[in-house]
Amino acid sequence: MAPHFKDLRRDDIRRSEYGSRRRTLAAYALVAMGTVLLSMVVDWHLVLAWGLAYVFAEGCTAGLLHGQVPRNPPLRYWLSLVSYVARGLIFMSLPFYLIAVDSPPALCFAAGSGLVGVLLFTLQRTHLAIELVIADSLRVGLLTLGLVAVMLGKLDQTADMILVVFSAIASAGFYIGSLVAGWHNQRELREAQNRYAIAQKARALGQFAGGVAHDFNNQLTAILGNLDLFDELEEPADRDAALHDCRVAAERAALTVQQLLATTGRTRLWSQPLAMEGFLYQLAEVLGDLLDPDMEIEVQPPEEPLVAQVDRDILETCAIQLCLNAQDATRGAGRVLIRTERRRSAPSLNPAPEAPPPYIVLIIEDNGPGVPADALPYLAEPFYTTKGATEGTGLGLAAVAGFARQSGGGLMLQAAPQGGLSAQIYLRESDPATAADATDTQKGSLQLSGS
Repeated sequence: MAPHFKDLRRDDIRRSEYGSRRRTLAAYALVAMGTVLLSMVVDWHLVLAWGLAYVFAEGCTAGLLHGQVPRNPPLRYWLSLVSYVARGLIFMSLPFYLIAVDSPPALCFAAGSGLVGVLLFTLQRTHLAIELVIADSLRVGLLTLGLVAVMLGKLDQTADMILVVFSAIASAGFYIGSLVAGWHNQRELREAQNRYAIAQKARALGQFAGGVAHDFNNQLTAILGNLDLFDELEEPADRDAALHDCRVAAERAALTVQQLLATTGRTRLWSQPLAMEGFLYQLAEVLGDLLDPDMEIEVQPPEEPLVAQVDRDILETCAIQLCLNAQDATRGAGRVLIRTERRRSAPSLNPAPEAPPPYIVLIIEDNGPGVPADALPYLAEPFYTTKGATEGTGLGLAAVAGFARQSGGGLMLQAAPQGGLSAQIYLRESDPATAADATDTQKGSLQLSGS
């Protein structure tokens, strides 16, 4: 069921007031410290009553903004708003009282600082709801009227009264104007972000649709052309060659479909514990036969046993794809460094991985010319490529990223220390109970293959 409109407005208030946990805890800590200090110099009965009233109002506000009681959404919304206004008035009542009763200068200064602090607190919100803008303006208006009334009662000179009234109106007007300007700027920023997001989605969709159409058009052209040619040819050898080319084009189309499935995270995976040390050495043997002779492959074994929960065959396919990209970047005469490590977090991975940390990371780096910084965020998008128009479809990295996300991790692309590209595949770490068995099994297979 879609959320009620008033619940959406209430969520705006909640994000405005409780959007930052650190800011909220800091505000609570300052209020608690201020209450303790005031109880030492003011009648503690008064401070205790004020503190209990504020805590009650704060609890009501937090409960109404975070809970689902009462069940009527409009009633929840209005009660939340009323509770917010009441909490602010209760907080300002003690500083206002200390100023009104001619307290000592230190107490007046502390009271004024508390009022200024709460006003600054409301101005620095990163998310402003229009309801809070109106509520805060109302509170400041009432506070200003109260302070002006107190001050006018203590003044005899007309000039002093005019100065007080003018200063109060100017200060309140500046505060309210700042609130309205901040809300207006945030609204314009959100609208601009939404327009940019829509434009990015349209660009990605157009690029994706155009890439799919282009690839399948090429493959269907090859298939249909060879079938037409088959009907015209008479020599068996020529007809066999036409069928072979037709089959190659069909296999290429099937590969495109597989890459599309991997890109969308819908590949059927057979995840099993995989000892990364044995996998790296077996991968190096495959790459030695697959890559050009001038390509240098360096494998750095991990310092500790690392076991990932992953589909081995697809991981090997992804690693080969990355190494082929490195070969293209270095024009067949470069160096590829392959290593793996355990990482306790993935703060820079976007979107965040589904699997909890720690992660096993397969890192493949080359010493090629690298990729411009502005192109890095787009490399893993479907059909985005830095190659020429006829040199690549741009689906390879997108498929690797889709597989990594489906495996619980993700793909991170960065500039390598030696100037090339560093591709890092984050994978789910295997259950420690199965890690030892996987490591022993792969060590045994390595010994057999080397005997």
